Amino acid sequence: LIGQAAMNADPLAQNCLRCLTPEQLEELQQDLDRAWLVQGDLLPKQDLKFNGWEVAYRYEPAGPVSGDYCDLVSTDKGDLYFLIGDVSGKGVAASFLMGRLHAIFRSLIGEDLGVAQLVERANQVFAETTMRPYYATLVCGKASTDGDVEICNAGHCPPLVLHDGTVSSIDSNGFPVGMFCQKSYTSSHVRIGKGDRLLLYTDGLSEAHDHQNTEYGATRMRSLLSESHHLPAGALVGRLLEDVHSFSSGLPISDDLTVMAIEMVGH
Repeated sequence: LIGQAAMNADPLAQNCLRCLTPEQLEELQQDLDRAWLVQGDLLPKQDLKFNGWEVAYRYEPAGPVSGDYCDLVSTDKGDLYFLIGDVSGKGVAASFLMGRLHAIFRSLIGEDLGVAQLVERANQVFAETTMRPYYATLVCGKASTDGDVEICNAGHCPPLVLHDGTVSSIDSNGFPVGMFCQKSYTSSHVRIGKGDRLLLYTDGLSEAHDHQNTEYGATRMRSLLSESHHLPAGALVGRLLEDVHSFSSGLPISDDLTVMAIEMVGH
């Protein structure tokens, strides 16, 4: 893993790694392995089923650890909170901040705040405890049992709604968290009917590139989603990533990649 990281790193990082002894490299690898295990424990369980919702996600870091963030939290009231985000930067520093975001939102969700207020509070805490220039883009949402989904977008890729083969985006947007301590956010509501799907992703998916450095792009992604709209959440996520990797022709991903599909299956 360290060898691959060195190949993708800047020249200064490569030179630093070359100066390490085999023992030091082994110790560094062990630290990265432990960090990978710790970060893995922060991820939600796969293939969640809760109160008429089914959720599937895939999390593919570009290196040993990742700055991508995703979480799923069910409440005693029957609501399902979902989050997906991307911390600026890469590597260990980004993974540390991913863990901080996880802790902040987990501590605030229990306060039963509105989604916009939840993001406002999280932004304030994150900005106060994170040195610049670090920030994070994210989408935070709450899915209710009646199919109502409330969403707040903080500078992230717009969520997509799949309904009978049509793909539409939820385009509301706000500032990334951590940039300004006192910042207000707004939320929007969307109705997700039985069989509809909500898709969230990080830019490592849409910005994946091929050997000609052409990006996968939103147009190709929407076309694939429209063709595959009949697939259940887990199969849809798998089909999308299969297409991304086919497009990239085996190139290693250059950015962390996360995709989450939320399907209303009903009770």
